[in-house]
Amino acid sequence: MVLAATCIGIQAYFVKRASEYTGAAEIAFLRFLASYLIVRAAVETGWIEIRLVNRRLVLARGVLGGIGNLLYFYAVAATRLSNAMVLLYTYPIFASLYSRWWQGKVLSGRMITILLASFAGIYLIVDPSFDRLIGGDLLGVASGMTVGGAIVSLKESRKTDSAWTIFHYFNIAGMALSLPLVIGHWTLPPMGSLGPLAGVVVFSMLGQIWMTEAYRYTTTAEGSILSMFGAVVGSVMGFWFLSEPATPGFLLGALLVVLSGIYLTARGSDE
Repeated sequence: MVLAATCIGIQAYFVKRASEYTGAAEIAFLRFLASYLIVRAAVETGWIEIRLVNRRLVLARGVLGGIGNLLYFYAVAATRLSNAMVLLYTYPIFASLYSRWWQGKVLSGRMITILLASFAGIYLIVDPSFDRLIGGDLLGVASGMTVGGAIVSLKESRKTDSAWTIFHYFNIAGMALSLPLVIGHWTLPPMGSLGPLAGVVVFSMLGQIWMTEAYRYTTTAEGSILSMFGAVVGSVMGFWFLSEPATPGFLLGALLVVLSGIYLTARGSDE
């Protein structure tokens, strides 16, 4: 899960760079298309097998994940990378709430404390400014809410379906959702965008596959909070390469995120 989070954080940087050359919908469509073609090539060579078992949950993960990724790409393009990161990483809060609702349970005091501490850590890391709420921020909130639902369906679908099967249909759903947004608006990406676009494809594939595999062994709450490490990685990329201002709160926020992850790994969650 930590490896997946690292890749997702790096992917965010490449999405930001690619958005300088082409639109968010085009980036998303190319990402889904390239991932789909790679998976199909692996299937044809016999390296992997795609076998759909739980159609409803796999479809739910694909649609919710596709919508969430589209909203996130738009958010990254429209606002600061740090803002987009913190708003996306509200999804563990929503995932835990959805998961509890799914199981008919209520959040324990311990889980509420850990979730709040983790979110406070991410808030300190990115130091978002909400003096005025722009469209990118609203899209970021919507992406967190949607991805939270995708994570719950992903966790449930991993009980019956392989990581490659889920990833395969996630790409199909993503293509179907993003294609209408690029038809009639498509422009050939310039040469300068090829590097960032390749980074988006490579790191998104690694991140999604490792995350899908990890959710076979973690609870929704544990996996979601461990994945918050992606916010640390994305923030560092923003500070280092995009010259976004780092604050003293960054170190404190990183400490809160890491300690929360260590606690959950060592003690487990009560979910």
